[in-house]
Amino acid sequence: YFMPFLQMFEGIVFMSLYGILVARFWGARKTLDIILIASILCVFPYMAQVYQYNTSMATYSLAHLLAALAVIVSVRGTLFGVVLGALLHVAAFSIYQSVLANSATIFLIWALMRLLFPTEGEHFLSKMMLRSTLGAILAVLIGGAIYLFIVSTMDLKFDTYQDAGEAFDISKGINLSYAISEIIKGTRAFFFWPEAYFPDYLKKLQLLLLLGGGFFCLLLPKSIGGKAGAVALLGLAALSPRLLQLLHPGGHYHALTLTGYALVFAGGLIIILRAGYSLPRNLSALLSLVIITAYVIQCNWISTVNYLNTLAHYTTLTQILSRVRSVPNDQWDGQTIAVVGRYDMPSEYPFKPATGVANEFIHAYHMQKLAQLMREKVHFVNADESMPDILSYAQSHPVWPHPASVTVIDGKGVVILSHKPESK
Repeated sequence: YFMPFLQMFEGIVFMSLYGILVARFWGARKTLDIILIASILCVFPYMAQVYQYNTSMATYSLAHLLAALAVIVSVRGTLFGVVLGALLHVAAFSIYQSVLANSATIFLIWALMRLLFPTEGEHFLSKMMLRSTLGAILAVLIGGAIYLFIVSTMDLKFDTYQDAGEAFDISKGINLSYAISEIIKGTRAFFFWPEAYFPDYLKKLQLLLLLGGGFFCLLLPKSIGGKAGAVALLGLAALSPRLLQLLHPGGHYHALTLTGYALVFAGGLIIILRAGYSLPRNLSALLSLVIITAYVIQCNWISTVNYLNTLAHYTTLTQILSRVRSVPNDQWDGQTIAVVGRYDMPSEYPFKPATGVANEFIHAYHMQKLAQLMREKVHFVNADESMPDILSYAQSHPVWPHPASVTVIDGKGVVILSHKPESK
């Protein structure tokens, strides 16, 4: 009961440091600028990603912070900076490999700031900029190589969905044409296509920030080359959240860490804020406040969905237990309940499938975990081939919540969630 709150506190601290450091790294010095940039970088990840991993909130937030620190120290271009940056990348990759995309986005927007707002007498194409770029690239390459070596020496069983052990593996070859098409398709989907958990109006508001930043990329540089370079850097930053798709076009790494998009929108905002024009600055500050408020509202919706999911699971389990215990049969031992299949929530009219309704978790294994939390002395098992009478009964009777979906057979309570037995 205590750990989730500790994780949340630690996650808040790590993400706050992450937001402040990145804002300072990009050149924000005014309090309002730092607050707006840091808030976007802190709240967007929770809305878009971290809510899925409530028990890993601190570690994933720490991975973001480590990746940002790695870029900040590596762009110094010194041997110490490269070595420290590589080690920080190793630590970040050991938590979450996809933060590589965050590192790339942070660097690209930092380079864009150097192009748009050079200090007196400084030229963008300087030896110092070359050293910084080389240092950042070397830190990533060395850190990735060390991470791969460490993983290869350990007997780790990765989830097939994330497949973290192959995040940087290029042994299967690279198909650039396919990868680039997938990156463009995915980027277009994120910016323009509707999503179940992401309101369309919020996408449009974010695009206004990005378009505003693009406008000043054309306005601020004096030379044609500078304008083209600024637009190119902003365009690369918009594509960089899907960087790992260059290696794995069909992989899920990009789907798990799309928090790089927060960096893209924050980058558009900081360009406007630093441009020095009062009206665009004030309007963008107000727009960003609306966006941050929308993030918070969306976080509350997601949290509500999680709560409703939990409530639905407990309610379903309680109803199943009550129904089984009410079956008048002296043969049941009062402890074992065989579960046939998993519960598939209705999708026909008037029901509507929606993101957040985690029906895939209502099965024997999950029910057993819930029963333990409820201190129920029952044991849920999957009905398999060793229980032919139960499977035969399930095929000829309706599924939950029909009254006939619950019975007692061979001394076991039986509940039919679906007609197809679970494979595991």
